[in-house]
Amino acid sequence: MITSRLTDTGILIVQPSGALTREDFLALTEKADSWIEESGPLKGLLIDAPSFPGWKNFAALQTHLKFVRDHHRKVSRIAVASDSGFLAAMPTLARHFVSADIRRFEADETAEALAWIERPPEKPAHAIRHAWFPKEKLMWMAVDGKITTAEYRTFLTSLETILADCSPISLLVDLDDLEGVQLGAMMADLKFGLTHLKSFRRMALIGDNKWIHRIAGLPNPFPIEIKAFPEGEESDAWEWLTA
Repeated sequence: MITSRLTDTGILIVQPSGALTREDFLALTEKADSWIEESGPLKGLLIDAPSFPGWKNFAALQTHLKFVRDHHRKVSRIAVASDSGFLAAMPTLARHFVSADIRRFEADETAEALAWIERPPEKPAHAIRHAWFPKEKLMWMAVDGKITTAEYRTFLTSLETILADCSPISLLVDLDDLEGVQLGAMMADLKFGLTHLKSFRRMALIGDNKWIHRIAGLPNPFPIEIKAFPEGEESDAWEWLTA
């Protein structure tokens, strides 16, 4: 069971109190979509859950995942106030898959969590976020803003170390928030790609911009498979990469 309410500033407060059901998330979706349709993106989401009650069945879990997939681009910040071990780990795991800024608070720090959500958003310090999943041999990468030459070369150094041990790998690249690339970064990317033609198996490009899908549709003489996915279908891209 989920109890939820919306503040006047657009913060959705969610309080689970029993095994989560499919109907819980359908009601949550209706409440969130009503606000988004009338007022734009939610300012934040506060999960107030001293303990995690779990899902009633697989249908509930599926609906939960769909809610996250459909709304994570429409929420600026997510705060988790909980002493649950499962929920405590959620921000670390979730930031690899969602674009919202996520932070964990203790169960009795809901006031602090709300204050953090209310604060003006901070521009990310780095344009490139990435994570390596060795079991799947998959590198996840998301871009926020403009890629600088120095930052991209730092990223390539990390990638070079992984390729030395695990080649070939697959790439999941979220480009929906890309605002530009410095010329030096473009040249570094071209040089790196030409010297590692056999180091990559598949690449999934995520985003709704038309140029992303045009790139994926261009003739490709290289051994890497490239496919574009709309924003919101990152889970489908992950399945394609790991198939």
